[in-house]
Amino acid sequence: MKKSLRSRGPAAREHGHSKTFALVLSGGGARGFSHAGVLWGLHQLGYAPSAIVGVSMGAVVGVTYALREDWYGAIRNLQTDELPGPLRDGSPEDQRIRARLQKLMSRVRLVQDVAFDWGPGVHALDAGWNLLRGLTLGKRLEDARIPVVTAATDLREGKRHILRTGPADEAIYASSALAAILPPLRRGEMFLADGAYADVAPVDVARAFQTDVVIAVDPGQMVGPVTVSNGYQALVRAVEICHFQHAHARFSRADMVIRPNFSRVVDTLDFGARRMCMATGIQAVRNQRANIEALLGGA
Repeated sequence: MKKSLRSRGPAAREHGHSKTFALVLSGGGARGFSHAGVLWGLHQLGYAPSAIVGVSMGAVVGVTYALREDWYGAIRNLQTDELPGPLRDGSPEDQRIRARLQKLMSRVRLVQDVAFDWGPGVHALDAGWNLLRGLTLGKRLEDARIPVVTAATDLREGKRHILRTGPADEAIYASSALAAILPPLRRGEMFLADGAYADVAPVDVARAFQTDVVIAVDPGQMVGPVTVSNGYQALVRAVEICHFQHAHARFSRADMVIRPNFSRVVDTLDFGARRMCMATGIQAVRNQRANIEALLGGA
């Protein structure tokens, strides 16, 4: 990338941007790559956050942004081949018998991994840690050019836990360790897992940075209407609705919410869709340009 995208708070003020803002980057799995697009889009308009709160994939993007000048390229070129793939199977109902048997066997292995270990991600754990260490350049959160924190969930106590200091790779992992996919990060007596379980949008944490404005990015995606014809489908849909409504309530506390509009359903682990998701984030900023400029002040 030819152009450095470092924080330009003072420069922004010189061009008439009178308000500082903290950015809350939520989860969403692979859809969270849209956060990088949102950051890029904001920079194109001349805006840069003064602080970032990252949750799950938002922690991956937010910490990388705060630690690296080449953050956009690092995220865009992230190697995810060894990580678990999508959980959903988009194949048609009339697929061949062999394909159905392969799908059945993969589900059997998934059950085994969850019942007797932490999940399928255990097999790629070393690769995952190497990826995070490379992404964060071995740095600590304290090394960031702007304040950045991540949110995790302590599974033992059932509470939100904010990581403000320490190794950046651990802060990202703790915030993004999906239950039944990856083992939680043990820190003392805590078992830290994906931050979205306790709080998908920690706006109050962002407010503590005392910026003028808090902007949140919500890459959530609720598909509907759907067919519900048995108890299992009803349960899955009920959990999805519960999560969606909880997220809506948490995001409502921000001064502005940017919601990327994905052109198709993106599975949580569909990392192959990251470039499409990043482009969707850029477009989301362009769509809200007038509102952003009204909130923060125009150039």
